[in-house]
Amino acid sequence: MQGMTGSMWDIVSWKSKARYDSGSDQYTRIFMPKLFVLSSLVMAFSYFNDKLNCMVNSRLNGLKEFVQETCWIQGFYIYHEMHTKLNESSYYGIPEYTGYDGVMKTGQLCGTIDRAGGINTKCTPMTKRYFLQYQWVPFYVCSLAILYYFPYLIFKTVNADMISLVDTVDNGNMKDVDKIANNYFNYKINSKLKMQLIVWVNLVIKVLFIVINISGFILTDHVMDGRFIDYGLNWMKWNDVPNHIAHDIVKRGTPKPGDHFLPSVGMCDIHEALNDKRGIYIDKHKVICEISQNIRYQYNFIILWLFFAVGVGISSLGLLNAVLKLLKSMFWIYYSIYIEDDQLSDKVNSQLTLREMEYLDKIRQMDMTMYGEILRELIRYKPNIGTIRKFAPQATSEAVTLLPSAPRENGAPMHALHPRTQAPPRIHAPDPWGRSIQ
Repeated sequence: MQGMTGSMWDIVSWKSKARYDSGSDQYTRIFMPKLFVLSSLVMAFSYFNDKLNCMVNSRLNGLKEFVQETCWIQGFYIYHEMHTKLNESSYYGIPEYTGYDGVMKTGQLCGTIDRAGGINTKCTPMTKRYFLQYQWVPFYVCSLAILYYFPYLIFKTVNADMISLVDTVDNGNMKDVDKIANNYFNYKINSKLKMQLIVWVNLVIKVLFIVINISGFILTDHVMDGRFIDYGLNWMKWNDVPNHIAHDIVKRGTPKPGDHFLPSVGMCDIHEALNDKRGIYIDKHKVICEISQNIRYQYNFIILWLFFAVGVGISSLGLLNAVLKLLKSMFWIYYSIYIEDDQLSDKVNSQLTLREMEYLDKIRQMDMTMYGEILRELIRYKPNIGTIRKFAPQATSEAVTLLPSAPRENGAPMHALHPRTQAPPRIHAPDPWGRSIQ
């Protein structure tokens, strides 16, 4: 037991380390898979330890274990029409008299087989609703962890540059500042077209995270016979009902949300056959069984429903945040001429591409000191943020032009002061998509 507890703690523990993706994505690809694995382990405990209990008559008393195992294999059922006949039910979906398996046109319960053994033509058979989810639902919940982790595999493939940058900042030191500036901000090494594609593909990945969260909701609703999407809302409404009514099947008027979602009591048909010297004897028995593991499943799924809903909201906010950041970055690129860049970061941001601004933002989140050093490094090796020194060990470094420099007159740079700010004119960055920004 101690070893199992330690293993479960390893699964649910959250290690603090540098992450490559945003917090909204981490909820889907880290928290939700851990929740699925933990839930499946709790369900598996019931799966292997809980036993069925069936009410059998004296003739089947010696075969009770056989009856219970057979019922577990073939499944249990309730009657769909009994959903609105709670005052005539012994348990949800089960008539007080188990011989009733049909309904008259008047709505009265009846038996499709009369006492003489003939067919009662006036009695329409009720619809059986079988449920066998207890056989496989722990495996299904565990498999959802793979589905929710899938978008991150695409993210890692697309964002190899960001992963490399995070590892460098996380494991490096101030000596790596020049290395970062001269590799990640060098268009000969890291092309602008590549960075442009990554920015837009990342937006598609954000949409994919939303699709995965919604798909998990819909898929679970499908495998649970269409009773999962409104399960949480029904549970919240049921909690508002007074206690003495909520647990009384007759006074309540509506079934418990848990019973409607996954009944804990069901019926099972057992066929008895006997062949001896006196002849062949065949009989059919209808037994009522309780499936206690379904009770745990009901509580597990109400928790899953809550986090499913939260996941849809968080992934949607993640997309909104990414779009706002993108618009802010594009504003700096297209309209920076109208803004006074008093801060060092403003001077740099107004001259970089969208992806380069994401680099700086990630560095700022991880190490503010290194962030400031890189800003100064970019200013130092880009005259007016126009050029950047190629990283090389030689004493004389080759200058690689990344953005257009200021116009020159007779070989010397022009430094006409701005008429309003009395500062050198800003050097406009090129459009990251290839157009010239004026």
